Amino acid sequence: MEPRTITVEGLRTRVLVEDGGTDREPIVLVHGVGGWAENWRPVMPGLASTGRQVIALDLPGFGQSEAPRRVRYFGPEEAFYPRFVIAAMDVLGIERAHIAGNSMGGAIAYMTAVTAPMRTRSIVLVAPGGLGRDVAFFLRACSLPGFGLVARLPRPRRAARDVLRTCFYDAGRITPELYEEAERYGNSSFPEFVRALSAGVGIRGVRRSLRDAWVARSALYTGPALVVWGREDFVLPLRHLGDVHATLRQAQIALIDRCGHMPQAERPDEFLAATLPFLDRAEQAAAA
Repeated sequence: MEPRTITVEGLRTRVLVEDGGTDREPIVLVHGVGGWAENWRPVMPGLASTGRQVIALDLPGFGQSEAPRRVRYFGPEEAFYPRFVIAAMDVLGIERAHIAGNSMGGAIAYMTAVTAPMRTRSIVLVAPGGLGRDVAFFLRACSLPGFGLVARLPRPRRAARDVLRTCFYDAGRITPELYEEAERYGNSSFPEFVRALSAGVGIRGVRRSLRDAWVARSALYTGPALVVWGREDFVLPLRHLGDVHATLRQAQIALIDRCGHMPQAERPDEFLAATLPFLDRAEQAAAA
């Protein structure tokens, strides 16, 4: 993987690039809230092996990317996150791409698709946030008054490790590199974690007005969609699938056993087994 620094929306932005060539359309990978580009590392070589350029983004304020100032993260009007993804594609010279996102990144992938359907070949939503309303309490708690100030206080070194463990069914599958990155990036990005999360989530769950506004736009994207979910996801439970299907009737579903909230990291082989044929079918359908 090659790290690159680009400027997107005036912000210094790090991307990781696995260059498999230009035979196929590229794929853009978007991590979840509190995550970083390397969350996709286990599957990037496999995706690139099929002749695709693979780009994993550090969202603003996460990983090594510069934090934004006052933005409307999720809009719904003038939403920052889908605008950022499209602008990053512009900087990288990508006209159209498959867009995959995990958790909050799944919501961003969906938002990008309905905002710019002509730029989106397909979407892969990995345990996506935002399409169902309920989320784990520790995430809802970030919206409590004063929590933004608490987020700026020094955190115990193990705090980011503990959060990472909630995303796995089998914590034994967490690599030393992932633990090290959690400490390096997770704790430093916690204030942005709280800002971004509280913009979309209240104490009762995903903010209804935001969700309703974005779900109402679902008909703007009619392209291929794949939803990948771990059966033992404790962060966003599997029952959200009903909300996904109500929003994206064309979505195909792939469930992965003995897997938590980050299938691409916990079960990369199973993730690739579901995703690679889907990408092929999406491109074949476009060419037909």
